[in-house]
Amino acid sequence: MTDNPDQHDYTKEQDFLMTLLAVNQGYWLYEGVDYLDDLLFENGRYPFKVRCLRFETTFDKTRYVAAWPSTKTSWIINPDIVERVKRQGLLIEIFEHDV
Repeated sequence: MTDNPDQHDYTKEQDFLMTLLAVNQGYWLYEGVDYLDDLLFENGRYPFKVRCLRFETTFDKTRYVAAWPSTKTSWIINPDIVERVKRQGLLIEIFEHDV
């Protein structure tokens, strides 16, 4: 039996090398710092699917990851990089009501 991609649970951490958090057009690296250069320069283990947990507000994002440091000290990902990943069909967006 083959795995139906429409029924795949993309909320599981083990399915992704990298996870981003998003609020509006802001993106922060949550997991996968070891693969950041691969993503940015399109080499190494890239291409790979990138999970993006999308939140309505910064408050909602912070509530989800209570131990998450301030976004001022986190890796910020350029929206153009995220758009490239999205165009390549590798960005899996998960909205907060699905998390």
